[in-house]
Amino acid sequence: MLRGLARDPEFLKLWAGEAISDFGDQMTLLALPLTAVLVLQASAFEMGVLAAVATLPTALFSLPVGVWVDRLPRRRTLIIADAGHAIALATVPVAFVLGILGMLQLFVVAFITGTLSVFFIIAYQAYLPALVGRQHLVEANGKMNATASLAQLAGPSVAGVLVQIFTAPMPVVLDAVSFIASLVGISLIRRPEPPLVPRRRDMRAEIREGMAALLRHPVLRRVVLGAAITVLLFSAQLAIFLLYLARDLGFEPSLIGLILAIGGAGALAGAVLAPTLARRIGIGPSLILGTVLALICFVGRGLVTEPGAAAATIAGAQLLGLFGASLFNVNGPSLRQALTPQHLLGRVNASYRFLVWGTGPAGALLGGALGQVFGLRAALLITGIAYVAVLPIILGAPLRSLRVLPNLEAAPA
Repeated sequence: MLRGLARDPEFLKLWAGEAISDFGDQMTLLALPLTAVLVLQASAFEMGVLAAVATLPTALFSLPVGVWVDRLPRRRTLIIADAGHAIALATVPVAFVLGILGMLQLFVVAFITGTLSVFFIIAYQAYLPALVGRQHLVEANGKMNATASLAQLAGPSVAGVLVQIFTAPMPVVLDAVSFIASLVGISLIRRPEPPLVPRRRDMRAEIREGMAALLRHPVLRRVVLGAAITVLLFSAQLAIFLLYLARDLGFEPSLIGLILAIGGAGALAGAVLAPTLARRIGIGPSLILGTVLALICFVGRGLVTEPGAAAATIAGAQLLGLFGASLFNVNGPSLRQALTPQHLLGRVNASYRFLVWGTGPAGALLGGALGQVFGLRAALLITGIAYVAVLPIILGAPLRSLRVLPNLEAAPA
């Protein structure tokens, strides 16, 4: 028998569309960098630039986008973002077929899709509480992260095979189609949104209001600081990770896809078990566990250099690290959504993305520069060991004693 949100047809429309889109995204996550590596012979620095321009919109646009999301209907914003994603991604395989694909186009597409992702993610996280109700937030975030993790499990392995058969850019076609599926699902939702709250149109004041609501709360402030360091170092590793696997270790695309898929299995298990762990050990201890597992992953990626042992070690690190990431990805947004009034959700989510994911471009350039100067393995080890700095932040009060989602009244209005 179906239970909870699995019986809610309006949530199922969003869930189904996003599940398909997540699968396409995971294929592009492998196919686009491999296009740069295998087709365009990108250097370590160019890989860093590619990763940086994909995350730069988060730093540039998150704060004003948060204001616009709180001013505009959120479902309409999601639909427009999906349409733009489909169009931008479709240009990559078209240019490849025409023989005109270059790194400049990859940079432009990465920037455009990164910008649209800022709109989509901020609007989606603000829209979800109105769609499912605050009492179902952990369940909803768990389900959405579970399907995203399932896509991580299947998408890269399928993409790896498709890259070997059809060359790197072609799996991007499926991602473009997947955004159309997401657009259709969201378009079919009929549950009305809460009315927009009229307020003075002062963008700077509205941005300050959202930032204050996030940083003045003692729980959210620690989550923001720990997550910002995590994303900085994660982006540094991500910029060179595929290059390390393909060039230094000599892994075939199919093996790289399998390693990423094993990480997806860990992410799926984490998303499925996150609500149960939150009930059993508490929200705060779940976030602490996720941080420790991420540390193991960050360090483990560069520990072993013998190809056979390295494949097993890196796959195990991916499994544990992405399990831990899912614990953060389910419980972290649930905390923000539960502690933030509806009319501030867009700006609070935008402030979070600006402060946390805004570190991505710097991290990507850092990873590319470290890889260029010290070598790829050394760069992975340096950034992995640096992640120890997150532990005292997450282990401190009040997170370690936080067991359940606090009441909304605990958040500043």
